Amino acid sequence: MITTEDFPKLTDDLQSIFNEVASRKIGENVGFKIFDVRDTNRLTYDHLILHGVAGIKRVAEGQDLPRLTTEEGDNITYTQEYYGAIVPITKKMRKFDLHDQIESIVRSASADAFDKVDQSMADLIGHGFSTSYTDVYGQSISSVGPDGLALFSASHSNNLNSNTFSNIITDGTNTNPALSRDAIVYARQAAMVHKDPNNLVRPINLDTLIVTPYNLDLAERICYSDYLPGSANNDRNPLKGKIRNIICYPRLQTLSDSTDCKAYWFLADSTGIKESLKALFAERPALDAPEEVYSNKNWDYSIDFFYSLGRGYPAYIFGSKGDNT
Repeated sequence: MITTEDFPKLTDDLQSIFNEVASRKIGENVGFKIFDVRDTNRLTYDHLILHGVAGIKRVAEGQDLPRLTTEEGDNITYTQEYYGAIVPITKKMRKFDLHDQIESIVRSASADAFDKVDQSMADLIGHGFSTSYTDVYGQSISSVGPDGLALFSASHSNNLNSNTFSNIITDGTNTNPALSRDAIVYARQAAMVHKDPNNLVRPINLDTLIVTPYNLDLAERICYSDYLPGSANNDRNPLKGKIRNIICYPRLQTLSDSTDCKAYWFLADSTGIKESLKALFAERPALDAPEEVYSNKNWDYSIDFFYSLGRGYPAYIFGSKGDNT
């Protein structure tokens, strides 16, 4: 029988199991590779996008350097939400030394915490064409960005002037085209001539392709082949080397509300994507022992955490539903 005297050792064992699962899951979670993941001690976090930064000018001999002007652009506030669950170690488990059952429930609960975080990140991206959705926790989420529009929109705006831009992928003919070499090339060209609110070209290099397992083989053939796939004259494939990374995101294939997103695909600028997608943790998932132990009741361990997902300047990620709509 596991008694109160065994509590410290049991706690150490369960912490070790949690840490093992956490280490493996953090390595597997694709969202952590895409989002800007950072810690914060704030309940609400204000993110300000400075659209109107300008000031470099020709300076005549003896003239004072001009001062940089920074005009406020869009801003958005992220609010931390609390998540968690009790992991009960029951009297029956302790009475009959059911160590396998105890380890199994802790492993399962630990994996669930990290899996749901990753799924919530996939849900945000997959539902990026809408202004609201139901997330993996069953909550209704308002998913507008700093400009009040969905993450993927044909008319992203700023509050300084009338400049707009689209980050919905087209291939020159179709909007939301199926994954193809032509669509990738067209989107990359459009992003390279992106203009900021000062009407200056600020090139965005879409060098990262994000796909579901459904599109992974096609993505690799399009981007990694030495020659143009399907061509009869063995033309070289200029995309090879320009798409530096293909990220396969399994949780994007079917979202938590059963939305089928297998045909969805996304292009991102690896140096700027973290300006578009934010993950802020006031407290990362952890396993905590009960504060009081009763020898003939449940020992209620807990896993809990605070975090918030947010959307920043959307220009660094482009998306397509892959259905030619």
